[in-house]
Amino acid sequence: MASNQVLDDISEKISGGLRLLGGAKQEAESQVRSIVEGALQQFDVVTDERMQVQEAMLKKSQNDMRDLLERIKTLEERIKTLEANS
Repeated sequence: MASNQVLDDISEKISGGLRLLGGAKQEAESQVRSIVEGALQQFDVVTDERMQVQEAMLKKSQNDMRDLLERIKTLEERIKTLEANS
């Protein structure tokens, strides 16, 4: 029985140590990320998120432009038809 208690104590200590290491790893990753983001801001580097937003805006603008060109073409054809019938 005593050996089971010793094994349980060792197991708890190992588990606690692993949890502590996991927390330290997350803290270190967070600090590294913060340092890297700060350095990238100094170099005016565009983040992936900002790039995706810009790409989406460009795609929307291209679609809008295509739609407007189609509308202009349709209106020009209607004007030619009206002028021919006059």
